Formats: sequence, C-alpha cells, structure tokens
Amino acid sequence: MVFVKRLRDALLRRFYRLRAESTVRRTGRVLHGPSRVMLGASDCAVVSLMKDAAWFVGPFIRHHQALGAAHILIVDNGSADDTVAIASGFDNVTVIRNTLPARSYECLLRSLTARQVFRGGWLLFVDSDELFEVPFGKGAALPRLTAYLDAQGYTAMASQMLDLFSADDYATTRALDYEATISAFDRYSLSEITKVPYHDREVIGFNWFVRENRCEAAVQWLIGGLRHEVFGEDCVLTKHSLVRNLPGIELMSHPHCASGVVLADVTGLLRHYKLAGDYLDRDRRNILRGVWDHAEDARRVAVAGAGTDFTISVSDPRPWRGPQDLVAQGFLIASERYQRFIRQE
Repeated sequence: MVFVKRLRDALLRRFYRLRAESTVRRTGRVLHGPSRVMLGASDCAVVSLMKDAAWFVGPFIRHHQALGAAHILIVDNGSADDTVAIASGFDNVTVIRNTLPARSYECLLRSLTARQVFRGGWLLFVDSDELFEVPFGKGAALPRLTAYLDAQGYTAMASQMLDLFSADDYATTRALDYEATISAFDRYSLSEITKVPYHDREVIGFNWFVRENRCEAAVQWLIGGLRHEVFGEDCVLTKHSLVRNLPGIELMSHPHCASGVVLADVTGLLRHYKLAGDYLDRDRRNILRGVWDHAEDARRVAVAGAGTDFTISVSDPRPWRGPQDLVAQGFLIASERYQRFIRQE
C-alpha cells in the first residue's frame, strides 16, 4: 500500500508539473526582441522576472550589458508602469509578457521561458533589484568567468546576496533615482549571518532539490545578515544564479537553486537593493495584492512604521569597496586557481 501511495503521489506531481509547464508555454507573449537566441559556449544571457520595475530596469540592463551579457530576457509579469517601454529601448533585449501569478509559477516563469528563448550558453538569473558582480573581474568579465567554469567542468555557480544601504533616512533615500541610489548605498553589514553546510538536511528546508548536486568547494548557505539584524528576517542569501543551459539540468527547481549541477569553486556577488527607493510603499502594495507567500514585506513595514524618518542602523557598518573585500572577509569564496585565471589579461 505504501508503494502504491508513493507511485500515485509521484504521478500526480508529474501531472501537475506538466500542466503548469503547458500553461506557461501557452500564455507567454513576445513584446520586443527575438523569440529565439543561439548562445555560444561561453555566452551568458541574463534572465529577470519583473513587474512594475521601471525604476530599476534601465540601470539594470546597462550594468549587465557592460559586464558582457550576450542577451537579456525580461519576463514581464504584467507591469502597469514603463518597464516594458524602457526595456524595449535597448538592443539585445527580449521582453516576454506572462501575467500568471508569480507566487504559483515563479520558477517556471523564469526557467521555462528562458529555455524557450535560449539555446546553449549560460543563464544568469537576476532579480530587478540585484546587480551581479564577478569577483576579481574587470570590465566585460562574464564571458571570461563562464570560460573558466567550462574549462573546469562546472555547470553552475552559487552567488551571495549582499544588502547595501545608506546612512540617510527613508525620506531622503526614497527621493533618489536608481543611479543615485547605487552611489549613495555605500555600506553593508556582515553581522548576524548564519553559515550552513551545503548539504545540510536540518536547516535548509529545500535541501531535497540539491541532494544530488556536486559541491567540492567550500560553498555554504548564508542566512540572515542585515535584514535579520534590522527586520528579523530569516532570509536565505544564497542562490544558484549562474547555470549552464544543458539538457538534464533543472535550471530553477526552487527560487534559490538548480538541480543536477556541479558547483564552482567561486561564488558570485549579487548587490542587493531591496531597501532602495520607495521600498516600504512597494512592500505595502505587495501585501495588499498577496504577491508572495512569505511575510518579509510585512516585517519591514512593521519595523519601519508609518512615518518617513526610519533609518537603517546596524552594529558594524562596513564601507563598500567591491567584491574582493568580501572574499577576504569570508562572505565570498574564490579559489587560487580561479583568481589566477580571471586576472590574466
């Protein structure tokens, strides 16, 4: 009877998965750019799920194109602002609209849409409020990074989110545009970060998705940090953001991980601007619309209160000087082999 129940449950999961995939394929609509893009072996395309991200999208695209991204895919989740118009003003950008609810289809909206558009290469999954950085890389460093990963037989790289903030109050920072925010948010905190072994089965609730991944380097799950210190959030900071686009690899089995991969001996950085702009207004709107299942938005609103004088304060603020400092401080890892490779001209 136990075997029959397990078989039935497995078949039901498979059925619902196939039905969800079919729904995502049917409902996406190309608004701008090519619907099919062939990537070379070391080419990297950026994939981002966005909604009402007009404040972020221009600097987001410029940053990743400057890093050497071969193409950028914006999956627009039904924006009512100028997100699509701004993104459509760039070359080498595809915009596909799909308004399925992100809370139910988040992973498939990113990964399946990416598989529909891209053939080959590498895929870098980045949120609208994140900017990816290559440790010790210079200029258009993405192709060199993926060349290294290919040469070593790696098929994915983990990245760590670093929450950046300003010493100014909310009334001041919410008035800045994104470009000005990037300059003004010049500090971070590494306090209250919990480090968890990669294959931990107790703390990491989604460990099932990574149980067969190979991880020979000292990659760890990081939890908490600034948002735990200030708002009490137990947020997971680690993501498998860069993944080889190969058959047999599940690009995003969970919002934080891929399955069936070999993880690299270097971790990337995601400069995270969750606390930028009018973030409390965004949080309040997300709460009203029920965008996500987690309670992180509500925690931030509760701590900050209704006024505009809220200021982020931490016990050990550190000045932002680039990802190299974070390797020295143990937040990122970068093997000697990787450092020799990436530094070669």
